[in-house]
This record gives sequence, C-alpha cells and structure tokens, in this order.
Amino acid sequence: MRNTKWMVLCLLIGFVMASAMMSTIPIYMNASLQRMLVKDLESFQTEYEIYPGSYNTSYGLKMDISGSEQQKAVENYNNKVEAKFKELGLPEKLDKKYISDEYLYVRSLAVSEGNPQARFTLGGMTDISDHISIKQGRMFTAGKRSDGVYECVATEKALKSTELAIDTVYEIADVFDDNKSIKIEIVGVFDVKDENDAYWAEGLDSQYTAVVFTDYDTMLGDCVDTGVVNITKAVHNYAVDYASMNMTDLASTNEMIAKQKTYFGENSIGFSMPASDILKDYESRSSQLQLVLWLLQIPVILMIIFYLFMVSQLNVEQERNEIAVFKSRGASRLQIMGIYALESLVLGVLTVIIGPFAGLGLCKVLGASNGFLEFVNRRSLPVHMTIEAVAYAAIAVAVFFVTTMIPIFPATKTTIVEHKQSKAKKKKHALWEKVCLDFILVGGSVGWLYYYNKTQEKLVAEGVTDTTATVNPIMFVASTAFILGLGLFLIRIYPYIIRLLARIGRRVWSPAQYVSLTNIGRSSTGRERFLMLFLVLTVSLGVFFANTARALNRNAEESVAYEVGCDAVLTEQWYSSKIESAQQSTPQSASQAGSQQTADESDEEDTETTIQYVEPVFERFEKLAGVEDVTKVFRKDGVTISSNKMNVPRQQTKSDDEEKTRDDFLDQSVDTSSGKSSTSNVQLMTIVPSDFSKVCKFEDRLLPVQLNNYLNALAEYTPGVILSSSFKSYGLELGDTVECKWGGNESFEVTVLAFVDYWPGLSPYKEAKNGGYMDFAVMNYDYVNVQTSMEPYEVWFKLKDGASVQEFYDSIDEAGIKPLTLESASQQTIEKKNDPMLQGMNGALTLGFIIIMVMCIIGFLIYWILSIKSRTLQFGILRAMGMKFREIIMMIVYEQLLVSGVAIFAAIFIGGITSDLFVPLFQSIFDASQSVPPFAVIPERSDYLKLYAVIGVMLLTAFVVLGRLIKKIKISQALKLGED
Repeated sequence: MRNTKWMVLCLLIGFVMASAMMSTIPIYMNASLQRMLVKDLESFQTEYEIYPGSYNTSYGLKMDISGSEQQKAVENYNNKVEAKFKELGLPEKLDKKYISDEYLYVRSLAVSEGNPQARFTLGGMTDISDHISIKQGRMFTAGKRSDGVYECVATEKALKSTELAIDTVYEIADVFDDNKSIKIEIVGVFDVKDENDAYWAEGLDSQYTAVVFTDYDTMLGDCVDTGVVNITKAVHNYAVDYASMNMTDLASTNEMIAKQKTYFGENSIGFSMPASDILKDYESRSSQLQLVLWLLQIPVILMIIFYLFMVSQLNVEQERNEIAVFKSRGASRLQIMGIYALESLVLGVLTVIIGPFAGLGLCKVLGASNGFLEFVNRRSLPVHMTIEAVAYAAIAVAVFFVTTMIPIFPATKTTIVEHKQSKAKKKKHALWEKVCLDFILVGGSVGWLYYYNKTQEKLVAEGVTDTTATVNPIMFVASTAFILGLGLFLIRIYPYIIRLLARIGRRVWSPAQYVSLTNIGRSSTGRERFLMLFLVLTVSLGVFFANTARALNRNAEESVAYEVGCDAVLTEQWYSSKIESAQQSTPQSASQAGSQQTADESDEEDTETTIQYVEPVFERFEKLAGVEDVTKVFRKDGVTISSNKMNVPRQQTKSDDEEKTRDDFLDQSVDTSSGKSSTSNVQLMTIVPSDFSKVCKFEDRLLPVQLNNYLNALAEYTPGVILSSSFKSYGLELGDTVECKWGGNESFEVTVLAFVDYWPGLSPYKEAKNGGYMDFAVMNYDYVNVQTSMEPYEVWFKLKDGASVQEFYDSIDEAGIKPLTLESASQQTIEKKNDPMLQGMNGALTLGFIIIMVMCIIGFLIYWILSIKSRTLQFGILRAMGMKFREIIMMIVYEQLLVSGVAIFAAIFIGGITSDLFVPLFQSIFDASQSVPPFAVIPERSDYLKLYAVIGVMLLTAFVVLGRLIKKIKISQALKLGED
C-alpha cells in the first residue's frame, strides 16, 4: 500500500463515490417524499380548512352509569387512544382531551310561559389557557371557589346562543334530573389566540357553538362527583407534526392505521385521520420513486464497478513482480489474497464511515436541482442520516470489495520465472474477442429494444394506456450494454486502422508521429485499448445522462405549454340575458351568478334557447402589466360535426344513458339518419389567425408543416376548418364540406382545409362521455361569430420576456377584472418541476454525471501517469537516437489525440445513438402514451457545452500533471547498465 499510495487513494475515492451514491437513494427518496408530503398536506389544509395531521377520536358514554363509572370509562378510553397513537411512532405536535355534558339547563333564570329554559353544554378541555386570548374579564380558576361556584369562560357566540351573561352566577341542573344543582359563573370571554393553531383544527365556532368551558380536571373530578354533571361525550385528539414525519416506515404506518380503524370501531370509538388517504397514495408513489432512482443508478453502478476493476487491475500490474516474488518464496495464494483483502478491508471500513455522510452532503446540494446541472435557490431538502443509508453503503462496499479482489486472484498463481517469461511471450487475443462479446452485447441490446417497443405498442393498442407497471430494469442495463458493446467493437478494429494509417503514410510521417502510430498499433492488448474503452463508457454515459435529463425536463415544460397553449389564459363572467332575468326575479350575488352561468353553459347543448351575452371591453386586457400580445379564443365541447361522407361507428354517437337492445349489440351498421352521419364528441376552438400566431406556444415538430401555414389557410379562407386526424377514419377528405352545430344555434357549413394530430391547447386524448377520445375542430373566430350567437371566450396572453407573473396578477386586480379561471404556464411548469419524481430523476442524473466525470478524470490521469513512468527507458533510447525533447513531447500529444481524442469523439457519437434508442423508453415511467407532445430526444447545445467543459478541464489537468511529471524524469540517465 505504501509503494502505490496514490493508486490506493484512487481506490478509496472510488469506494467513497460508490457508497455515497448508494446511500443517497434512501436519503434522497425519503427527503423528496417528505417535502412532497408536506406540500400536499399544506394544500389539503388550505382547500378543506382541516389540519391534515389530526388524529381524532371520540367516545360516547352511557347515560345510566354513576359518576365513578364515568370517570373510569373516560380514563380507559384515553389510555386506549394514547397507546394506539404511540404505536404509530409519529411525531406529536400536541395532545388535547375534551369532555362535555350536553344536557344541562339554567334553573335560576326566570322563563316566560311558552319559552324553553336556557340549554347549554358544559365542556372541559386540557391546556385551553395556552391557546386562547381573553377579550373581556379573566381566565377561570381551577377548582370550586369558597362560595361553591365553578368558574367558566365562553366565546361571544356561545353567550349569544345561550343568552347567558358574564359575571353572573347561574344555578344549573341536569335536564333529566333537576333534584340537584351546582353554581357556575362565566368570568371571561375569549377568542382563539392563533387561527392557524392546530389545537383548534376542528374549528371553534363550528364545533363549540353553545359550549361554556371550565377546567378539565375540575369537571372530570369535582363536577362529576356532584351527580349534576354527567359526561356524555369524550374526545381525545392528537396533532401530528407532519413536517417532521419519517417516510422510511410508511408501509407499516398505513397498515397500523387500517388496523386501528378496525380496533376503534370494535370498541365503539369514533376515529378519523384526514391524512390517511394521502399517506396511502404516498406509499405507492414512494415505491415508484425508489424503483426509478434504483434504475437510474444501474449504469453508474456498472461504471463504478468497471472503474474499480480497472484501478485494481492497474494496481496489480504495478505489483505483479512483488506478487510473483511472494509466490516463488513459498507464500500460498490464500496468504497473498489475504494481504490485499486486508488492504481493501481498511478502505472499506473508512468508506462505511465517510460514504453515508458524503451522500448526505450530496443530497443537500441535489435538493436544489431544477434540471440537469441546474440549481436554484430552493429551500434545502429535509435530509437526515438513517440506518438504511448506512446499510446501503455497507452493501456497496461489500460488492466493490469483491470487484477489487477479482484481478488479484489470477496474479497469485504466477511465480517470478513465469512472470518474466510471460512478458516476453506474444500476447494472445482476449477472451471477449474470441467469443465476440461486442457483437453479442450490441445485438442483444438492439434485439431486446425491438421486443420491448413491440410489447409497449401492443399494450397501447389493446387500450392499456398506463404502462408504468411495465417499467423494466433491463432497459437501463441494455443501454449500458449497448455502449459497452460499441466500445469493445471500437477497440477491436482500432489497432488495425492505426496500422493501416502508419503503413499508408510511412514515407511522410515525422519520427514522433511514426513512433506514436507504431506504439498504438502494436498495443492490441495493452493499456491504450483499456483507456479507450474506459473513456467511451464514461463520456457516452455522460452524454446519455445529459440527453435523458434534457428529454425529461423538456417533456415536462412542453406538456404544460401544450396544455395551456400560451403564457396565460383567463376567463371571466359575462353579463347575460339569463342572469338579468334571474336578477329581476331573485337577486343573487356575483358568485351565485357565476355558478349559474357555469350551469347554464353546461346545459346549453340540451336546450334550444339562445342566451344573449354582453361582451366586456376587450382593450382592458391589452393594458395589463407585462402583456405583449393578446387574442380571443372561443372553446366549446360537445359540438356536433356531420357530413354525408362520414361513417362514424354507432358507439360514437349513441348516448350512454339510452337503453340498448339486443340488436344494438349485434348491429354493425353506421348512423345514417337524415342521410348523414355525425359525431358530437368534438372540441371546437375558434381563433383569430393573425393574433393567434403571435400568442400561442407550439412545437413545430408536431405538424408536417409549420403552424403558420395552417393559420394562413384559415385566414385566407374563413369558412374553413382544421380537423383532428381521427376524422380521416370517418371517411372525410380535404375539400369536403361538413356541418357544425351546438345549442340553439343554426347549423352552418365549413370546408375541410387540413387534418392534424395536435393543436395548441387541444388534447387528442381528452376523454368523451362514452369513454372514448374526443375529436377536435379549429375554425375562424370571425366567421363562426357571424354564424352563431356570441358566447364567452377565453383570453390568451403572451407576456413580455422577463415579465413578472405576480405583477401581471396584480394588474388584473387593479383593473377590476374578476377572473373565473386563470392559468399560468410558468406557474404550472414550476409546480411540475417540483414533482418529487422529476426532481429525484434530475438529482440522480446530475449525481450520476458528476460521479462518472470524476471517474473519467481520475482514470485518465492514472493511465497517463503509469504510461509515462513505464516508458522512461523508451524515452531515453529515443533521446539517445537523436530525437529532440520537443519531439518526445509531441509524440505524447499525438498519442493523446489518437487514444483519448478518438475515444472521446467516438463516445459522443455512441452516446447520441444510445440516447436516440433508449431515452424514449423513459416515457413508460410517466405513462406517456397520453403525454402531449410525445416524448422526444432533442439534444441541447448547452448540455454538450457542459460536457465539453468537463472534458476540457480533464485534458488540461492531464497536460499539466504530465508536464510536471516529464520535467522530473531524468531521461538522460534512463540508459543504465542492467536496465530491463
């Protein structure tokens, strides 16, 4: 270890990278899921005004039991709930107990004839004083006063509902037994201290409308002992600190919650946990995320194994002479293996200590990843060390320990004589060349890819659109095997290419060039081939990871842009004749009118009445902050398209609610009523072509020709229509005339101008009422507006570059516009990029890329350092033969270009091919059979620039290190007597 300390250091770095990467899987997954859980629970709380971390139980007591039995029943109930909550092991934020008697009345108040006596509920709640603020009077004092009065507090709403007053002593009794009574006095009026306090998760006014509160222990003890107060209901609630929840044992937590629900039901205890459904959903999502992270690590793990094997092999090659000496002097193979096993064991122990903490640090950095090698100022992930992370690191060390020991085993069977003889023998072809491993790997990968694609196509054709369950780990192994196969094929043929070049130009090559070509051409089994394969693997995987990340992020951004169609979409309520008539008969608020409008619009297609709308002033939208362009877009679902030439299957037009007969199931005819066939499953969009072209966002690759060509056709021929490609299957062709109708409007004719698969804002996978997919049609807004009555349209915006979305929102409020709906593409993109699945993949790909590039740099330096050191004698001979020092440097540069340069260039090409073939398989992870636009691999220059920058740093570092190393070598002294 001392003689090759820098090689051992490289092994240690490899071990640490391996264990750190493995330990990031549980750490990063748990942190991502926890952040996802917190966000969704916060959204749940905002939407439903319920604290999602509530653990609520209640118990109703029998009315015919004594006071001591009531106290015992409450105690047993509280003990059961406490025990069950502790079983879950969830972090506790607060613990609240509540008891009440709902059958009390005020006996001391005079009641007029015919009016009921004042009824109220007496309640006791633990720790209430810490969560309320006294608005009038003071807080009650626990226990019974010297004058026999129990002090209470109440809310203003409770005082109004019970008609009680503060600072007044009341005599109260049980409505079922008024022989006994006690006295109470309301000494204070209170309100909640913090409206967001989880203590009041169930709501104060809604749950405790007529409750007068006293001390919990006083009520359960002294008040119950009097026989006047009888506990009718007990409540025991916990608030879970969901921000501190540990996601590592989610499956068992969900299982225990289900068992507790059954247990509480058997014991007549009410139970609810709002977060239980969310936790169930997260159990399945965590499994999917863990699978994806594992799959993404497969190429990196294989690469690390290759790296460790390479470094261990080079280490053994350096010490093969010493190993042979040990063998010749009587050391057994087991003893020699033990020496190197002890060395690896020391490295392994250090790695188990360092690796998990290195992984923890990586997770903190990767939590801010917004894309591939892109980081934003985001709140750091709630990462923490777990036993699982240490276990992952230990398993990684064990696997890589075996990897480093493999090259040592064959070296231990060679004596010093055999070792010297082997150096003089001609090297034989490697085993992988004899068995044609390169052809096997490439052919097997391509064959599996073909089979997998055909299987996926078959599933989609059979209607299985959710293909996430078919994610196959082999897809990641196959991509790495494909790269390895092409790399092996390259190093198989490359020596022959170099020999050919050397022979062709042997009359023109300079001495430095000729020696470089000769060295590389003769090293058909040497280190140069091993380095080329290593560079091909690392750089190709780097390109593959970069293209994978870019495809994933591009797909997320493009799907949002396609769905929204532009930067922002707004709809507002329009004043209509129906609203006016409703206001004349029954006045209603604006929100009621808005809901009425929505209901009216949904029922329009079932009525023949036409509603007259008043269009708001459109120019208001053009003056909003940050707006560059704006346009009108009218959309309508359920529009009927009909034509004599259309042959729409009956199931497309027959209502699901209509009762079917036996003949309907056997009938194969088409609907030809009135001499036409029609479909009502159509999404209609009408646009102003000139304005729409300025506002919409669309990928040109989705259409045969650029979008503006279609818009020009629609602008030049206004009674035209662009239909979805599904209409082709109905028998329509270009130039055909179809009729369009909806609601109480008269039908009108349009001419088919084009068929398209995609259009901004119109999904070809939108489900119809009959379970199929809806067709779509795009028409000219002005033409349709003349043919039909005006209806509310959408307003599409294009914002200026760098415009603030918040300022845009603020300007909407300042303009007095009250939108019914408002969608922002940028906000939805941010939400989509915050999805733990996408964040996890970005982080894993970034981590994998960094680790691969670090290994590439280290491996590159190892090779060239060993190469220079082992060729000192050769340099001396060449100098003695008259070669200048500058020519020796140029010889090394030529070798760099011929070995490293060619390998890197080939790796970029191989990585691109691998990306085109295997990256589209990632769509199965996201159920992309319905993803619009389709999953596409489009390399981006910035990603390659990042890769080139890393390679440039690697080469520059290598030249600096090698330059310093060559300067230290005393070439003139290399020729010594006895040098071999």
